[in-house]
Order: sequence, then structure tokens, then C-alpha cells
Amino acid sequence: MSSTPKSKTLEKGLFGMALPIFGEFALNMSVPVLDALFLSQVSDQAAASVGAVMPWFSMAIVFFAATGIAGASLASQYMGKQNYSRANLILAGLVILSLITGLLCGLFFLSQAGNIGRWMSLPSNMHAMATEYLVIAGSAIGFMGLRMTLANICNSYGQSHWNTISAAVMLVSNVIGNGVLVLGWFGVTPLGVTGVAIASLIAWVLSLSFNLLVVILLIKVRLPLLEAIKQPSKTLTPILKIAVPSALEPFSYQSFVMVMNLMIVQLGEAAITIRIYALNIYVYCTMLLIALGVANTMLVTQLAGAGKFEECHQQMRQGLRWGLSAVAVVASLIYLFHQPLLGIFTDNPEVLGLGVIVCLIHSINEPCRAVNIISGNVLRGCGDAIYVTGNAIAVTWLFSVPLAYLLGIYWGLGLYAILLAGVLDEFIRSQINWRRWKSGAWKRKLAPD
Repeated sequence: MSSTPKSKTLEKGLFGMALPIFGEFALNMSVPVLDALFLSQVSDQAAASVGAVMPWFSMAIVFFAATGIAGASLASQYMGKQNYSRANLILAGLVILSLITGLLCGLFFLSQAGNIGRWMSLPSNMHAMATEYLVIAGSAIGFMGLRMTLANICNSYGQSHWNTISAAVMLVSNVIGNGVLVLGWFGVTPLGVTGVAIASLIAWVLSLSFNLLVVILLIKVRLPLLEAIKQPSKTLTPILKIAVPSALEPFSYQSFVMVMNLMIVQLGEAAITIRIYALNIYVYCTMLLIALGVANTMLVTQLAGAGKFEECHQQMRQGLRWGLSAVAVVASLIYLFHQPLLGIFTDNPEVLGLGVIVCLIHSINEPCRAVNIISGNVLRGCGDAIYVTGNAIAVTWLFSVPLAYLLGIYWGLGLYAILLAGVLDEFIRSQINWRRWKSGAWKRKLAPD
């Protein structure tokens, strides 16, 4: 036991954990933004085509993220109890689960790439470009999934700074790959959308390799993979009890985003184009919230595992205060400079004109997302995933989707009305999660000794 590495999460605190996670997500989320930028050099249609089907791609990423956080949160609870053998058994199960789901997701995209664009009702030229991207990047998404799993292992041990370096490797590789394969550096024939997909694949593999070396050689985590395979009830089952409902909520949300995009596609190319570009420039608000959410979850779950419930409440309040403050500043700055930011992607005056109100709606939405993401992540990490997911699905599909359709399509109020329905969805779900936390009912869902 003396040779077993110990978690440094509680020693580092919220900012010691959140800042490198922020750096990681800043770099990670810069990759799709840069991809959109390189795609816009091909054409606006190429950027909109890939962006329109990206929620399908995002659903796989969401499941990897939910599974990773579920496993890391469970492991953190056992680390709080000083039971590192059980924590590492959970992490070994997490790796096995990541390999299985990565393979299944890759097979899905490989077999259905040609159908996804049709399901989204994309025009024929946009459908062809979306298929081109999904065949390569979608079929190889398992590499990204395993990289995310290894990053969560680093986070659970309080070693999140390695993930920042890994993300930097991915970003630099992606930029160089796009430069060569899309812009034709060094005399290479530009490959368009295919080049963007290949550049992403290369970047994922290099980043994954770095994380693997860190976990094995630097942190020196010993993962009992064979023991985990032999004891699925102690490894896979506990993770899936949190991961499946945890993934269903963002899966539901991404499906909602896809339905919204499907409605917006009916409003014309300019509407779906500004939707995609606005999502790209506001991705940095999401980056902030995820970084604070993951760090806060790792801290709260370790404190909960140790039975320090008053400290859990203090940590949650600190996480929310900083989350709301940070996102208010960033969203305000993005809105203030939204025209030059959108101008990076397009010079279409119709798209830029729509951006004034679209970006205002996005800025209003971000504080609601802050409460929803931070409180929801902690509740799921403490094992209360079914409650969070059940309410989220009910609100989204029984209220928000019908409202978006009635306002935007049936009553003809258009793009802005559809986006405002999304704001209301975030607000209602954030209030449900916060009230659940204050009730203390989540304590009954913690991992047993």
C-alpha cells in the first residue's frame, strides 16, 4: 500500500484543480473552433455541414465524458475513504468500459455516416460533406474516448496539469495537420473536409499516447484490468449506475440541440450558419463551466466519501459563486466583441446581422447553464444521477421541445423564439438541480464502504 500513489485533489483545492482543467478545456475546445475556421476556408457550406451533424458526434463525446466523470467520481469517493485498492479497481473498470464503448461508437458512425445527413434533412451538397467527415472522424472516435478516460484518471489523482499538456499536443498537431491537409502547406494537395477529419484523427492518437505514458510512467497508477474483468459487479456495474443516467441527460440535451438545428435548417442557410458560428464562439463559456464543474465534483465527492458534509456544502457554494462570476464576465466580453469574432468565420452580412440578437440570447443563457452544469455534475458524482436525468428529460421533451416548435415553426416567430425556448429549458433544469442539492437527499446515494 505504501507504493500506491495518493490523490492530491484536496491539497490543490478548487483553483489548483480548475485552472489546469480550464487550460485543458480551453485547448480541447479550441480544436473544433479551429476546425470550423479551417472548414470556413473551404466554404461556409462546409462549416455549416459539419456543424449541423456535430451534435451526433457530440453525443458520443458526451457519453465518454459522463462515463469518465462517473468512474472518477466513484474512485474519488473511495479515495476519500482511503480505500485506494477499490478506487483503482473502479478506474480499471472505467478503462475497459471506454474500450468497449469506443469500438461500438466507431462502428455506428462507420455504418451510418451516409444516413445521418439525410436524417438532418441537409441539402445534397451539405450531406455529402457531412458524410465525408463522419466516415473518418466518427469511426475513429474511440481514440478520443480513451484519451478522455485517461484524463479523468489524472483528475481523480489531482494531476490535472498533465491533461493541459496533452491537450496542447492535440491542438498543435491539429493545427499543423489542418495546415498541411486543408491549406496545402509544403505543397500537399488540399483535401478539404477529408483533410480536417484526418488532422483530428492524428491529433487524437498523439494526445492519447501522451496521456497513456503519464498514467503508467509518471503517476504510476496500477490498474488491475484482469481483476476488473473478473469482477464486473464491483467495477462496471457501479460505474454504469451513474454513467448511464448521467449520459442520458446530455444525450437528451444534444438530441434537443439536434431537433433545434433541424427546425433552424428549415429557416434557411443563414439561420443555421449563425447558429453554428455562435455555438463556436460561446464554447469558451462552456469550457469555463466544465472546468469548474469537474474540479468541484472531484473535491465534493472526496469530501462526501470522507463524511465531511458541511465542507461539501461550503465547496458547492464556492464553486457556484465562481462559476456565475466567471461566466458573466466571459459572456459579456463575447457579446461586446461578437461582430469581430463572427467576422473570423464569415463576411456574409445576413449572417452577421442575425448575430446581434443570437449572441444576446446566448449571453443570457450562460448563467442558467452555470447553475445547471455545476450542481448537476456534483449530484451525479454523488450517485444521484437518476433524479437529475429524469427531471432533465421530462422538462426538455414534455415542455421545451413543444415550446420551441410552437414558437419558432408553428407560430412562425423564427430563429430567436427557438433559441429562447432553449434558455427557458436551462433555467428550469438549473432550479431543479439546485433545490435537490439543498434538500440533502443525495447523501443516500453515496457509494457504500
